[in-house]
Amino acid sequence: HRYARGTALAALGRRDEARALLGQLREASQAAALADGGETANPVLSIAAYALAGEIALRAGEPAAAVERFRRAVQIEDSMVYEEPPLWYYPMRHSLGRALLEAGDPVGAEAAYREDLARFPKNGWSLLGLARSLEAQGRTGEADDARARFAAAWASADVGLEASRF
Repeated sequence: HRYARGTALAALGRRDEARALLGQLREASQAAALADGGETANPVLSIAAYALAGEIALRAGEPAAAVERFRRAVQIEDSMVYEEPPLWYYPMRHSLGRALLEAGDPVGAEAAYREDLARFPKNGWSLLGLARSLEAQGRTGEADDARARFAAAWASADVGLEASRF
């Protein structure tokens, strides 16, 4: 609840309220870590805290800080045992890639999206992010290919995307 509400508040520009919820989320995550034996003992709470911190930083115009938070969330996500459905509801590389693009690192964003596509081959979110990262590098032909793959993957969707993460 704190993660979802904090993310919504960050998107609305209500950063102080989002930060207050982040503080509460961090307290819950730390309490769980103490009880369970470490940060990755409860990976969902840990990812939620880093993801919310990244969202707040990104919405505050601090993409480099967001990249740091999202990288940590990706590391925790990667350490989790694979389950179906996954414990965390979306690949954190979507957020990492978007933050890398906003930080002016399209090569890093490309790597994040390609890694996600290695795990989830036709993921439309990552295909769009990959196209954007390739466009930012001036690799038009490859970007066109990624856009075509995105169009095929997203053909039946009822919502448009503007980025790899809302």
